[in-house]
Amino acid sequence: MAGTIRTVLGNIAPPAGLTLIHEHLQIDLSHNKGPQTVLGPEDIDDIIHDLAAARRDHGLSLITDLSVPGSGRDLQALRRISGESGVGVVAAAGFYWDPVHPDAINGSVDQLRKTMTRDIETGEAGVRCGVIKIGTDKGDTSEPTARIFKAAALASNDTGAAIITHTSTPDQAQWQIDQLERAGANLSRVLISHLHNFGAVEPILPHARRGVRFGFDQIGFAKGPTHDDYADLVVKTRDAGLLDQLLISTDVARRARLSRHGGTSYSTLFTHFLPALRARGISESAIVRLTHDNPLALLTLAG
Repeated sequence: MAGTIRTVLGNIAPPAGLTLIHEHLQIDLSHNKGPQTVLGPEDIDDIIHDLAAARRDHGLSLITDLSVPGSGRDLQALRRISGESGVGVVAAAGFYWDPVHPDAINGSVDQLRKTMTRDIETGEAGVRCGVIKIGTDKGDTSEPTARIFKAAALASNDTGAAIITHTSTPDQAQWQIDQLERAGANLSRVLISHLHNFGAVEPILPHARRGVRFGFDQIGFAKGPTHDDYADLVVKTRDAGLLDQLLISTDVARRARLSRHGGTSYSTLFTHFLPALRARGISESAIVRLTHDNPLALLTLAG
């Protein structure tokens, strides 16, 4: 697979190991989700330990941290975590949505576009981002959110970086895709996250036909679908011929999931979920597509 992936330690060729596409290594959502949804400076050593274990035991080589300004992004911490764990880290440009980041409330589309483009092309103190993360809060979408989505589409075209969205409810996928397409985004470079929340594959089909990728990416949450529920959805996705558009991940975003606190951490996908796929007859070649080919295709900068 040719091309370049932009990590916090610099540009790399797509690695041979496995990739987690939707995770958090530093995050702070204490303002809206409570103090449990935090991974901060005091957790860095535990995170390094858990990533190094996932690398050693399961071949994890790359992880995407999807925290953005407004949700605890810390680029210098990500650089340290990557360097000490041996796992490549892709950081995210973009803006948080709950509440909308102050810079985005009154910022013009061009201003927001320039900020995202700068984070990818120039970076902050030598650390550059490699993907764009945006999202929608519950309820009606706001005018600032529409500007963020338009700016993200333009910044993606400027830089070649893919767009990963957050959906608070899966029905928001339609609005998100419409906004991005209207702004000129290449929909094959868009990942709509959390669509496992539909609970079925059929509602995803109209979105998949438009060319976007979709995520089943909260595997291991204490509340929500079980590993078996997720595995059954993957089987149905395979049967619908859509595995090339599916990405899977675990969305670690609280210290209770770290191994020090009794969680299975960044190894959850490998220790608990892939066995459920194999038990259902998902082939090894399909698992390679889900854990290597599909995420790397998304993270590779478009030329």
